[in-house]
Order: sequence, then structure tokens, then C-alpha cells
Amino acid sequence: MNKKLQHFGISTVLAAGAAVLSTTVSAEATLSDNAGILSEYIFRGIVQNDTAAGNGGIDLEVGGFYAGTWIADVDDGVEYDFYAGYVHEFSNGFYLGAGATSYQYSDSFDNEYNEANFYAGWSNDLWSLDLEYTKGDYNGDFVDDNGNIEGDEYDFIAATVGWNGVYLTYGMFGDDADDQLGEYVELGYGFEVAGFDVTAALVHTDLGNDPAGLTSDGGDLSTPPGDGDETSAYVGIHRSFDIMKWGSGS
Repeated sequence: MNKKLQHFGISTVLAAGAAVLSTTVSAEATLSDNAGILSEYIFRGIVQNDTAAGNGGIDLEVGGFYAGTWIADVDDGVEYDFYAGYVHEFSNGFYLGAGATSYQYSDSFDNEYNEANFYAGWSNDLWSLDLEYTKGDYNGDFVDDNGNIEGDEYDFIAATVGWNGVYLTYGMFGDDADDQLGEYVELGYGFEVAGFDVTAALVHTDLGNDPAGLTSDGGDLSTPPGDGDETSAYVGIHRSFDIMKWGSGS
């Protein structure tokens, strides 16, 4: 799984990540693209590619509405995501948003995930708080710590506190995915250099016994359970470009 640019950290620097949160309240439309590279692609605490991963996407924003697609190199194939939604920002720094995301994969890396995403948060010049609740359906089956099939539904909650570029995220999976996908904590720092967005982060993941073998110490469905605790680090460099603007203010 991945996510629109927002999902890379600060709910955030990238989200997808995450979705693209528009600060525009007029009818101006913006078409933009983005490209970058990650030293290790980690999404919601789960390693998607443990080597350098190129990625990029294209987004359309009209007022608070957004839609886009994003692709990334994963261990076996290509991930391609589609997302759309709406975010409303209030004058006091609060925002509310809702959207939908579909994660697709080529080859045999993973099966399809489809989600409804809900967001809320607040920010000022120094601090930020971002909350997410997601309800999803997986085109496969999750397993518990003993390797028993649980089902295909999951939810995900996350909270991110940011201060002057430093952020701390806690995320947790629930429903049928609570054992297999577990929980994680991410501590990172995002900054800009010559027009490039740079993120550096540490990620600690706790997957219990990890019977699906998602961490380096995990087992699999035919061997004894492993230790699903793992700490990883990554650096990401990305840049966004406006392709076209039209409408009021363009």
C-alpha cells in the first residue's frame, strides 16, 4: 500500500499521500505534477520497497476539490493509486476533508485496496495537528497472529503532531487487519532545499508475531511466528511543478 503524497509523514510534506490539501477557496484550478525518490519506501509502517524507489504523480485541484494519480516502484512491480476528495479549510486554521483512494498493483506484489478517507486538523505558523480515519476493503484476506484467516475489511487511524518541520505520527490498523498490519510510530523532519521537499524519518513498526512475514524478523504462514518489531529509516526528495492554472486569479 502507498498513499497520495500526504501520507509520507507530516500529513504532510508529500499523501498522501495522503490527499492534496488545497488552501484555495476560489474557483481557480491547478494542474500539477510531482516526482521524487525514496531511499526506502515505507507506508503506514510497512516496507513496500527496501531499496531506492522512484515515484511520481499528477494532481488536479479546483477550489477544495482534488483528484489525482500516483505511481511508485515496489519490490515486485509498480504501484499505481487513484484518489479524489474535498478539503475545506476554515479561516481559524482548522480543516475537514473526505475522499476515496484505490491502490492497484502490477505483477504479484499485492492485491487491491479501496478506502474511504476522512481528515481533520489544525495548523498555524509553527504547530500542526492532523487526524485521519480510514475504512477500507482488501481484495484478499488478512490473518491473525496464529495464521488464521480474519477477513478482508480494515480500518486505520492516525494522528500527527508537527512543530516547525518536525513531526511525530502514530498510526494503528484495526478490524480484520489489526494483527497483520499492527501499529507504528514515525518521527521525522521535513524541509525545503532549492525548491525540493526533503524528508528524513525513523519508523518503528510493531506487527506482533508477524505471521505474514512483513518485517525482516517475521515468519510466514508455514513457519513459526517471528518478532514483528522493526525500526527503519528513510530519506525522501521530491519536487512539484505547476503545469497549468486557469479560472479566477490565474
